[in-house]
Amino acid sequence: MKIFVGNVDGADTTPEELAALFAPYGTVMSCAVMKQFAFVHMRENAGALRAIEALHGHELRPGRALVVEMSRPRPLNTWKIFVGNVSAACTSQELRSLFERRGRVIECDVVKDYAFVHMEKEADAKAAIAQLNGKEVKGKRINVELSTKGNWRWW
Repeated sequence: MKIFVGNVDGADTTPEELAALFAPYGTVMSCAVMKQFAFVHMRENAGALRAIEALHGHELRPGRALVVEMSRPRPLNTWKIFVGNVSAACTSQELRSLFERRGRVIECDVVKDYAFVHMEKEADAKAAIAQLNGKEVKGKRINVELSTKGNWRWW
């Protein structure tokens, strides 16, 4: 079972640390830590549910309560946009807000110096790419283009 862990400090949290936190609740198959979130894969559903109940709101670092919940799959009919050259000062929420002015954003994940934004409609994705490519955000010019990796839709 895949568990989403939000409000993680990716610069200061290791996969091993998260695995140790989840291990008392069941077998941890893998952990992946991103910039502000992580995914933990547990073997048993019952253990995963116990971990979610016990660790949601847990402070791994003082003042940073974890958001622990079942990972929800992303809808298949979204348009995946790659955003390169993202400033370390830019948060997922700030980037999401920038794209939401152009249409509905399904998901927005910042990973180090790049991000993926999933938009609901093709026209909105095209508009976002046209309007935001080369725009300066937090001191860096972002590169915005349709993602071709793992994307089943093309234009």
